[in-house]
Amino acid sequence: MASHDDPLTVDQITAETGLPKTTVFRVLATLEKRAFITREATTQAYRFGEMALLVGARALGQLDVKLVARPFIEELMEETGETVHLSILNQTSALCIDKIDSRRSVRMLSFIGFRDPLYCSGVGKVLLAFQPDGERETLISSIELAKRTARTVTDRQALSEHLRGIREQGYALDLGEIEDGLSCVAAPIRDHGGRVVAAVSVSGPDSRIDEGVRRALIPVVVAKAQRVSKALGYLADGGVK
Repeated sequence: MASHDDPLTVDQITAETGLPKTTVFRVLATLEKRAFITREATTQAYRFGEMALLVGARALGQLDVKLVARPFIEELMEETGETVHLSILNQTSALCIDKIDSRRSVRMLSFIGFRDPLYCSGVGKVLLAFQPDGERETLISSIELAKRTARTVTDRQALSEHLRGIREQGYALDLGEIEDGLSCVAAPIRDHGGRVVAAVSVSGPDSRIDEGVRRALIPVVVAKAQRVSKALGYLADGGVK
């Protein structure tokens, strides 16, 4: 049933499971009695019931984003060859909760527990951009916009406009805004309710991540973030705009 949008008839369930129809009837009767499925009066087709939805919601709520994301960020490092970070919003900064280091000799120095600023790092801008309007504006007004490099945005109105662009396109770039010579591509990870709960990024030196490489990385990072989101129960489609 989880792999179909429409309710299923007994014949469809029998065909897909390969079980005898008598067995299918017996199992369906038990599940219906316990409210895990319900039968539509007009079509006699079955769909998920109240208990199945309740159990599913509780299971989704207990998923650990770090645990779920780990195999995907490992894949991302292997595919890109660059350092991958997984970060969450923590007070007024982006907290790194997991990372996979590049195997290359020249790579970004960071560690789990490291905090990035929200206004000038790739993961930080993603987490800030996708906060609810009121919470985002409160954060923008409360954080210090210190100039880290010549490219750092320190005007609050300009930052708000920049974040609007990030929401529209579905990803963020850090082009030497937090540290000269470093580039980053970051994308949002959503939970089953559609809330952005984390950000994943690929970071490396400008000598390897030039404009052409960045453009190639964007769909890769976004797609990986979407796979993590799907594993967390998020079902909506999305993509690079």
